[in-house]
Amino acid sequence: MAWEKLGSTTVGGASTPVNNSWKEIGRTTLSSAGDDITVSSLTAKDNLMILCSTISTGNIDGALRFNTDTGTNYSIRRSENGGSDVTSNTTNQTKLLLNRGHVAYPNTTFSVSDMNNISAQEKLVIGHSIAGVNGTGTAPDRTEMVGKWANTSAQVTSVTCNNSDSGSWDTGSEVVVLGCDNDEADSGTNFWQELASTVLTATHSGALTIPQFTTKKYLMIRYYINASTDCTWKVGTGGSIDSGANQYYSRYSNNGGGDSTLSYTSFLQHNPIVQGEVFIINKSDKEKLMIQHEVGQNQGSGAGGSGAGNVPNRREDVGKWANTSGQIDTLQYNKSGVSFYAGTTIKVYGAD
Repeated sequence: MAWEKLGSTTVGGASTPVNNSWKEIGRTTLSSAGDDITVSSLTAKDNLMILCSTISTGNIDGALRFNTDTGTNYSIRRSENGGSDVTSNTTNQTKLLLNRGHVAYPNTTFSVSDMNNISAQEKLVIGHSIAGVNGTGTAPDRTEMVGKWANTSAQVTSVTCNNSDSGSWDTGSEVVVLGCDNDEADSGTNFWQELASTVLTATHSGALTIPQFTTKKYLMIRYYINASTDCTWKVGTGGSIDSGANQYYSRYSNNGGGDSTLSYTSFLQHNPIVQGEVFIINKSDKEKLMIQHEVGQNQGSGAGGSGAGNVPNRREDVGKWANTSGQIDTLQYNKSGVSFYAGTTIKVYGAD
């Protein structure tokens, strides 16, 4: 999916935003507790993005099903907290598991899944999720999943987030389905609307703060950072950055290594030159959960440095900001003595 087609207001002299990207095609929000969140009667689209924001009571097994198919037509490969791929219960399944099963998660869980949706092809899915318990001192869990629905005769027009364990999805749990055709018409309203943009044309020394933006339930940050050193990033509400201790908790893997957990006063960027994206569930009364993926390199030569002779670094991580009294509306990148170079670009998109 071409992210460069995301619309915005008149940035860079454009008179009107383009609209041929992700659009919301369906949403279901629970008004009472239950085990299924189904978004039905979807307009068939070639590509789907599925956002699952769930609040659980008791133990849960969160999973995706399509077109109410409960048959053994699914297969899956997944890793939990950076461990080896799960090899049991992977083929001829009745659903695609999104998170670690049989675990009580009283906090919001969040997953982002992308899939193709061509009628004559098996439907391939890539999913990433974060889940964790409330409170300071607890790093969240993460799951990476690839799967498929082995249907070659229909497009997905219904998506269900199912729980099969003893708990249930609580009131307010939600599934949002976005869609986009490969030749999407330039009409309608994009789901991801640009909220803030910073593009450097010269070197900037010291903290780089993104202008305060409108609060939204869902946030997506797309970034390219070219800096003199690795740095940290922080968020805040009411236009103020939260630098308090024990507010940021993350779980991450560098270059496919085992997961590490971190309790710190900010999130970390592990390379001075990085490109990536972050998805955040940004409910005011819940801890803010984020899913991040990035590619990075070091300045100059040497391991992880410039040139075709050095491979880049990769990182997958999840994190949470333990704030339950507001929504993120500001963002800052910083480290003592850091300089940010021309070309550094940070864009924040959002939707309710």
